[in-house]
Amino acid sequence: MLRPARLIWANNLDRSSGVTLTRGGHSEPIDLTEVTAVFLSVVVGDLPQGMTDRPSEGPWLGVALQVRDAGGTWLPAAILEPRYNMHAQEPWQAGPFASHASVGQVLAAGSSHNGDKTVPMVLPPLARIRWDVRNWHRGANRPVSFGRTVISLYGR
Repeated sequence: MLRPARLIWANNLDRSSGVTLTRGGHSEPIDLTEVTAVFLSVVVGDLPQGMTDRPSEGPWLGVALQVRDAGGTWLPAAILEPRYNMHAQEPWQAGPFASHASVGQVLAAGSSHNGDKTVPMVLPPLARIRWDVRNWHRGANRPVSFGRTVISLYGR
């Protein structure tokens, strides 16, 4: 019988509404020795000004699950670039600014229509979550902030 999934790490444990991300960072190392599959998600509640549906032309957020190899190098296992459908005909089609990925030994490889991923792999004992915030706008020295952002890692 499968054990229920449990929250392993989240960036908003002190603030349930989420955290404002204005620059890159990463979590402390996360112990995955008792974990065979993980679910990583990112949801952004407040988009920065200048957001477009072309990530190379404005504010951008990337979130990665990184695993550590035997030499101590952090390697990307899954990379999320949440996008918002700015051209949706109906409000419900736009959906939240969110993305997710599943990584684990018994998962089949795949990708959905919105770029969410399933990655089959054996998980090494250590992982971390890394996030990067950029502004690709002309005059990119303007700061951007992704408000009410929740990054969560669940495992079983």
